[in-house]
Amino acid sequence: MMRRLTTTAGILAAAGALVLGMAPSASAAHGDLFNSTWRVVNPSGCISVPLEDNRFHVYNQTNEYAIAYMNNDCTGPVIDVIPPDGESDGGEIAVLGRAVWIR
Repeated sequence: MMRRLTTTAGILAAAGALVLGMAPSASAAHGDLFNSTWRVVNPSGCISVPLEDNRFHVYNQTNEYAIAYMNNDCTGPVIDVIPPDGESDGGEIAVLGRAVWIR
C-alpha cells in the first residue's frame, strides 16, 4: 500500500513538472510596430499611439496581432485588430488618445 502511494505521488509530481515546463514564456512580439513618426522594436504591452492629422494609422510588422483601443490606456472599445504584417485601416478618429496592445 505504501509503495503504491509513493509511486502515485511520484507520477503526479512528474506530471506537474511536465505541465509547468510546457507553459508558454512571456515575451515581446518580434518585429516592429510603427507609423511615420514613431517606431517600437519588439513591442510588448500597452503602447500609446500619437495620431497623424487626426487619423490612426499603425503598421504591424511583428509576429503577433495588435489590438487598437479607443483610449490611450488600452481600455474602451476596440477600434481595430491589426494582423501580423498588416496595417490599421487608417480611419478618422474624432477623439485624441489611442493605444495598441500587443503581446
